[in-house]
Amino acid sequence: MTRSHTPKSLAVLLRARMHPDSIPSPPPAPSPPASPEPDPSARPAAASSVRHWLHASIGAASPPPAALECFSDGYRSLDRGGRHEILRSLATDYDVPRARVRDLMRQYVSVSATGEGGGEQPGAEREEGGAASALYRMERGLRDALRPKYAGFLEAMNAQPGGLKLLAVIRADLLALLGEENAPVLRALDGYLKEKLVTWLSPAALALHQITWDDPASLLEKIVAYEAVHPIRNLIDLKRRLGVGRRCFGYFHPAIPGEPLIFIEVALLKDMATSIQEVLLDVPPIAECEAKCALFYSISSTQVNKVFKDYKYQGKYCASLSDKLAPTN
Repeated sequence: MTRSHTPKSLAVLLRARMHPDSIPSPPPAPSPPASPEPDPSARPAAASSVRHWLHASIGAASPPPAALECFSDGYRSLDRGGRHEILRSLATDYDVPRARVRDLMRQYVSVSATGEGGGEQPGAEREEGGAASALYRMERGLRDALRPKYAGFLEAMNAQPGGLKLLAVIRADLLALLGEENAPVLRALDGYLKEKLVTWLSPAALALHQITWDDPASLLEKIVAYEAVHPIRNLIDLKRRLGVGRRCFGYFHPAIPGEPLIFIEVALLKDMATSIQEVLLDVPPIAECEAKCALFYSISSTQVNKVFKDYKYQGKYCASLSDKLAPTN
């Protein structure tokens, strides 16, 4: 290692566990230390505690931040089986209250029939106005009743510090569970959570920042680890992709600091490249003042199988980034 390699370079090298060849994406989970056989009753007890905090959060009109924090810490500590148990409980026990919906529907149909049948009677206009008001009230009640009980919990968790990151983890666990149990109630939870995440993580909520060699090692190691298109081979390759004639941009959410949701790599070229090798080869880059085109050659997500799974959705970010690079073209 030359003198040009700073202590940060060493940190990126060690913490990202880079090898001469490409590294896996995402990085492999560290092996847990050897420990005695777990107590069979440990997981049920842990899951029961997390379920308690889940109920305390959903049962309250306004979920207490302390209960949300306890649920978050407890859920992260669970193993795969424990998390799946909590997700089944969340989807089944806190679904749409269908008994209440049926009662409201019967009342709604009854009032509607009464209003329609009294149009020719004396004072029908006054009664019709009262029936219309009742119908509007019942419609509002139906809209509220058709909202699943876990809706308020998810929204409160999103507002909790670190909650948005946890919701992305929950979505990943839910997708894994759906691969084993394709139950309608789990699909309903996944569909609702997906819609919310798409809204909370919309392009309007994100900030675009250029990622450079001067950024913290903890950020650069994520670029190394999650590069999914053209793996970064070594520190020289990483520094070249962040140096002259190259750009790397990340979209950050204020609720998930220090970790880009998506990052895009760009090469500034004199002419359009005919192959990716022209971009990746270790050749001196051209002077940026001579560049005539910007080539988007890689787009990667750090939220694997969570939110930005659809590359059509990622295309929105490339479009907004094109506007930023327009003066360079």
